[in-house]
Amino acid sequence: MKLLLVLLTIASVALAAVDDVAVNNFKVGILAKDQQPSDENLKTVALFSKLPNELKADASQRLYVSFTVAKKSDNAKVKPHQVFLRFVAQNGEDVVVVVNPDANGNYVYDNVLRTAAKSFRNLSGQFKISLLVGDVTIKNPINWQFANIDAALPVAYEPTPKSQQVHFEPLNEISHIFRQPEKRPSALISDLFTIICLSPLLILVVLWSQVGINFQNAPASPWVPIFHVGLIGIFGIYFMFWVQFDMFVTLKYLAVLGFLTFVAGNRVLRAISESKQKSE
Repeated sequence: MKLLLVLLTIASVALAAVDDVAVNNFKVGILAKDQQPSDENLKTVALFSKLPNELKADASQRLYVSFTVAKKSDNAKVKPHQVFLRFVAQNGEDVVVVVNPDANGNYVYDNVLRTAAKSFRNLSGQFKISLLVGDVTIKNPINWQFANIDAALPVAYEPTPKSQQVHFEPLNEISHIFRQPEKRPSALISDLFTIICLSPLLILVVLWSQVGINFQNAPASPWVPIFHVGLIGIFGIYFMFWVQFDMFVTLKYLAVLGFLTFVAGNRVLRAISESKQKSE
């Protein structure tokens, strides 16, 4: 089945490729940006002939080329698969652009040279312009140089990478905005909070003054002064936490001093209990 399809394709191509083609109504010219094409500003060129004078254009002008492709046998218009304009620079580099037909089968290339320069890879100066026409059904492919053009195309410079750019100019002044201090409460609220925090100690001092402190029943033990010194030290740690220490430093000192005060207090209570048992 595949072999049959291949043979049918070859046969159809062989039968189709029986006609020669010709390029008719070939016109070329340089137009201004908003100028309409007409017989006055376009030159007609016969197939396989060449314009005697060189075309000259700058980047603001348009290159206009129009033509039709028809069979020689019946002059019917055809649309070959490959229709190109080829621009060959003096250094041998070439640029090939596609020419597409309109709905009526007419081929038109109309482009501002500044826009076309993007595809010319920074080429500028003199070019040889050729028309290329080809198709599997065409017996005589066309490669026709019909004109020379001197085009002053703009050179598209490649941008310098940002890492390689050097700017000799003063830099903007760096201004640092410091964080605004947080709004603190009024002095009245601060004093009231301090009094509330110190109120348990004040109440303790008042109650001690009313009840009285009896040092006569204190046992003769070295743990007694250690216990009282530990209590005073704990109050001192609280005070330092208030003015300087953070929570972690406070807990570190409080763990050591609190354990020592706890042991000393336990020993004092045991000594008091033993002295009471002896007195009874």
